[in-house]
Amino acid sequence: MSEAGDPTVRGGPIAFMASNPIAANLLMVFLLFAGLLAAGDLVQEMLPDASLDRVQVMVPYPGAAPQEVDEAIVRKIEEELGSLDGVKRIEASASEGLGTVTAEFTSGTDIDRALNEAKARVDRIPSFPAGAERPEVREVTSRQSVIRLLVHGDVPERTLKELAYDIEDGIAALPAVSYVDTSGFREYEISIEVPSHRLRALGLTLSDIAVAVRRGSMDLSAGSLSTGGEEIRVRTIGQNYGQYDFEDIIVLSRPDGTSLRLGDIADLRDGFADTDLITRFNGNRAIRVDVTRTADEQVFEISEAVKAYLATDVIPALPAGVGVEIWRDDSTLVAGSLSVLIENGVLGLLLVFLALTFFLEIRLALWVAAGLAVALVGTLWGMQMLGVSINMFSMMALVLALGIVVDDAIVVGENIFAGRRRDRDGLTTAIRGAQRMSTPVVFSVLTTVTAFCALLTVPGSTGKIMRSVPLVVIIILMISLVESLLILPRHLSHLPPPGRTASSWAGRRLLRIQRAVDRGLQWLVDGPLDRGLRLATDHPPIVLATAAGAVLLVTVLIGSGLVRVEFLPQVEGDVIAANFELPTGSPADRTAAVGELVEQTGRRVAERLASEHPGSAAADDWNSAITVGEPAELFNPLRGDRASVPRSHVGAVQFALPEGAAVPASEFERLWREETGTVQGLRHLVFSSGALELPPPVYLELSHPDPVELEAIAQEFVEELQQVDGVFDIRTNQDDGFREIQLELKPPARTLGLTLEDLARQTRSAFFGSEALRVLRGREDMRVYLRLPEQERSSIADLERFVVRTPGGSEVPLKHVASAEFVRSSTAIHKVDGRRVVTVTANVDPDVVTGQLITPALERDILAPLAAEHPGFGYGVGGEQRQQREIIGALSGAMLFVFIIIFALIAIPFGSWSQPLIIMAAIPLGLVGAVAGHLLLGLSFGFMSVQGLVGCTGVVVNDSLVMVTFINERRGAGLGAQEAIIAGAKARVRSILLTSVTTFVGVAPLVFERDPATVHLVPLAAALGFGILIATPLLMLVVPALAMLHVNLHARLRIATGAGAAESQPEVA
Repeated sequence: MSEAGDPTVRGGPIAFMASNPIAANLLMVFLLFAGLLAAGDLVQEMLPDASLDRVQVMVPYPGAAPQEVDEAIVRKIEEELGSLDGVKRIEASASEGLGTVTAEFTSGTDIDRALNEAKARVDRIPSFPAGAERPEVREVTSRQSVIRLLVHGDVPERTLKELAYDIEDGIAALPAVSYVDTSGFREYEISIEVPSHRLRALGLTLSDIAVAVRRGSMDLSAGSLSTGGEEIRVRTIGQNYGQYDFEDIIVLSRPDGTSLRLGDIADLRDGFADTDLITRFNGNRAIRVDVTRTADEQVFEISEAVKAYLATDVIPALPAGVGVEIWRDDSTLVAGSLSVLIENGVLGLLLVFLALTFFLEIRLALWVAAGLAVALVGTLWGMQMLGVSINMFSMMALVLALGIVVDDAIVVGENIFAGRRRDRDGLTTAIRGAQRMSTPVVFSVLTTVTAFCALLTVPGSTGKIMRSVPLVVIIILMISLVESLLILPRHLSHLPPPGRTASSWAGRRLLRIQRAVDRGLQWLVDGPLDRGLRLATDHPPIVLATAAGAVLLVTVLIGSGLVRVEFLPQVEGDVIAANFELPTGSPADRTAAVGELVEQTGRRVAERLASEHPGSAAADDWNSAITVGEPAELFNPLRGDRASVPRSHVGAVQFALPEGAAVPASEFERLWREETGTVQGLRHLVFSSGALELPPPVYLELSHPDPVELEAIAQEFVEELQQVDGVFDIRTNQDDGFREIQLELKPPARTLGLTLEDLARQTRSAFFGSEALRVLRGREDMRVYLRLPEQERSSIADLERFVVRTPGGSEVPLKHVASAEFVRSSTAIHKVDGRRVVTVTANVDPDVVTGQLITPALERDILAPLAAEHPGFGYGVGGEQRQQREIIGALSGAMLFVFIIIFALIAIPFGSWSQPLIIMAAIPLGLVGAVAGHLLLGLSFGFMSVQGLVGCTGVVVNDSLVMVTFINERRGAGLGAQEAIIAGAKARVRSILLTSVTTFVGVAPLVFERDPATVHLVPLAAALGFGILIATPLLMLVVPALAMLHVNLHARLRIATGAGAAESQPEVA
């Protein structure tokens, strides 16, 4: 960068493209044509699909207690998965009837290979219990439901279920749809109930009848007959499918030729499994039908196809009393978010063009803006090549890039336009101007690209979901670079030289505005800026100390919590949910009653909103749903699917945000929470309204080898946590447990030949049921159970009266051969990396405290003393805080590497070791502006803000690099150090100021956007917009101050070493 004066015109790609109009325009047409073609093929979605780097193993074990599931299933799977390559963390849970183990792998692991290895490891486990079902091993994905239907009505459960299945079949047949799932119902089951007195009278056991049922219900191939002309297959047909078929099975044949049918001794019920699962919509039973997209399917195509099918084929044919409601349609969220982002992008583009016209000649402004449009459209082609979809984050990146990519065109265009004042040859001036700025422009783009590459290193699910932002910005930066150097010079070569008089009224008006801007800019340069530059060069330590103080101040503001820190922002949703839990063991009827109570409070809020806001949605437009047996399902892109069994004490109430609602979902949540208050008898009541289920800010995992002591420690911690201001919605995965009767053989039992296995098998068959067989009926694998009638297995007295049969055939009362002990047993066992844990989570009021501050305080003030008091007690963070620490750790290492690369990229063209440090010293100035913007707008600083700050870093480096380039040129022209620094800084005021103004106005519409669909994106735009807006005046003084300080230090060093006064140098360094 030491070359004096303008470089001579030389050959190369810039000269070739500028001299060849066909080549330049062909390249422009190609980018436009390729981008427009790619736009139709890009997948449109709310969030990008991403692998969660997790493999999950589920093993159902019907009727088994959590302790039994843990010992017989979970521990064995943990041992096998724990030795897989790349395993980062293993989470396990053992609940009633289900064991689940999830292995999380490090980023970069071949998840397909890990899945295959996990299947092989699980398949070789030889000793799963006989009653356990086949393990299901699968990859955990972030598959998103596009549209959810509720089939509801006051009709029999079987009718509603079959109707839901018919709708599922119809939707699955649509060309646009690949995956449909129906849920929220009980499975079909045939229960064969035989009274104990009949069993004793006939000398039979439930096991004997189960054998008879299996033998009397089967289809079995008997081979084939080979005749002379053909081969004939032989099959025995006798599979039973319904209640009446099973009633005809022969259980006992008598010597006199008579027989005893199953229907003669048993009550058969062809109905549903005895599980506590209830879903209601506006008071009526309901079933969910979820339509889910695969990676290459379009959200809008699926939604439109489903709606059209419902309107033409389903709704007209519905029986009386049955309805189908679209409960959630994610296409509306996607459309709302994308439309707002597009509107902001178009408005930002117009504002950028308007700002350009104030500083530049109108035709120059038009070509610069046109180049920006070419880069934006061409980016769509690049997105298709890299498999990036149109989603919330990629669209946000395009809006973010509006303020970044225009820098290259401004620097090149403004330099060419300035050259036209001295040279009448447009082509020569265009080539010379583009070549002169090619080095700083290329290396400034490369430094920005390098900065965004750091975001590609973010680990885990968060990094994969948000990688669209750096990818899109990198694509548009590279295309903008190509447009600025290979297309724009050709177009600017045709511009007439400056100074022509406008002939139209609008042209004269604009010319007067431009002259006024020029006069104002000249006043700024000759007045305040000149004085500021002389202060900075006369007293560099004062300016640098002030800048360092500003950086230190904003750092303290973040660390102290005065600027709120919220790592992941919540996305506004259209469903408001209240999840609640009663004491363990509460019956489903009681849970449903509590759900109705919570629903009524929400209904009162809807009525109040309708009365206070005439013209908004009516109270009846707020549809509600109650679920008993499972919590409300919200999409969590960081977790994937959940597996559980229905629990009678768990419930949820949901309200769907209607069109024309007076308030957003988050405000309805707040009002609903206040209206509901405290509900007596509930263990937990947690409200939510986000489109995504993100981890709560307080998420702690407590562990201890002794489960009893762990329970006591967790309870003590929760009590302490309840005293902390700003913390609410505290919940744990620890419950008060089920009452359990534990049976143990007495010594006399063994003398009778009775084993523990005999006791367990007979009591399980009688009270839970013995599975006789499974029958594929329709689409369900229906179970057939044998058990005692309900009236013989509903009380403790029934257990006491139960009779056990010994191997010798005698019958002995249970109380004679077994002792019974009442205990409390946990409903679930949760483990992390083999350690039993209790998870404590809570939400916080950001106006009082943040998760960033509360978690270290809890560790220091509560958990550390508990660890000292209870040997063996351990704790760790999870959820948001664990992700934050992992990401900060990864980014810290990546940014260090990035700064080294940026240093090298600047040092190479400048040929200096010190000038890159001068340029890079301006990077922290962006943090000052970003934090100031967050304070001004009352925003939380988080991961979105970091991404905007990275973009700000690129602009700041670009401005500093161009300024130092011109300082070097003035120094090379023979000016003294101070005069060269001042002259070089003044020479680039227009381009630096224009860059900053266009950057800010490009993102300004999003900065001040308050639409709930995109308000979570505001911190990103604010960090970039305010960062560059405030960093610009600071760097105009800080960079010259650093340059002058370096000259002074260099001179003093030469004097100190006896080399004499510093000679004139061609560069600052």
